[in-house]
Amino acid sequence: MPIHETERDSLIDRVNKQEKCLVQFLDSPIKYQNQQLDLVIDYYLVDDLPRELHEWTFQLVKTNLQDMYEKSKDGWSEEEKRKEMLAPQARYLIARSAIDPNDIKGFLHFQMVQEETMDDDIMANCAYCYEIQIAESARGQGLGEYMMNLLSQIGTYWKMDKVMLTVFKANEGAFRFYIKKLGFELDEISPGACLPLYKARKFDYELLSKPCI
Repeated sequence: MPIHETERDSLIDRVNKQEKCLVQFLDSPIKYQNQQLDLVIDYYLVDDLPRELHEWTFQLVKTNLQDMYEKSKDGWSEEEKRKEMLAPQARYLIARSAIDPNDIKGFLHFQMVQEETMDDDIMANCAYCYEIQIAESARGQGLGEYMMNLLSQIGTYWKMDKVMLTVFKANEGAFRFYIKKLGFELDEISPGACLPLYKARKFDYELLSKPCI
C-alpha cells in the first residue's frame, strides 16, 4: 500500500542503485521457447546498451507508433523519443534468437519510478513500462505477454506497488492485450478514472496499472 513520499524515497533509490543486480533473482539466462521461437532475453542498463541495439529499438518504435503519435495531441518528436529511451534510469529487456544473436525479436524498456496518486501526500513506487515492441515475425506467439510478466516479477520482487504504463486510446489492440489478457485496469490517476467524461474525452491516452503482488 502506498505510503507517504518522504518514507518511500529510500526504497526507489535503493532499487535504482541495483543496476545489474536488478534481475539476478530470475533464471539465467532468461529464456522464452515455444514451437516457433527459441529466444534468450538479455538485460541491459541504458549505459550498457550497444548503439546498434538502441538504434534497432528506436526504429521499431518509429515503425510501429510514429503514425499514432502524429495523430496525437503532442505529435511525434524523434528527439524527444530518443531522449526518453536514453534516460539515465532506462533499463531494457531485449529478446533475441538463441541461435543468431543478431536476430532481435522484441524489447521492453522500463524504469523504476515514483508516480502520483489521488492523495497529494502519497506517491506510488512503480515498475513503469515505457515501451514494449515486438518484431512482426514474433507477434502473436506470447512473447509480449511473457516479457510483461517478467516486468511484473521484477516489480513484485523489489516491492513496487504496481506495474504501470501509458497507452493511446486509438491503440485498441494494445488496450485489449493489457486489459483482457494481462488484467490491467485504468489507474486511479488516468483521465478516464479521475475526470468527468466530458473532460476525459479531451485526452488521447489512458494510464493503466496492475498491482505487484
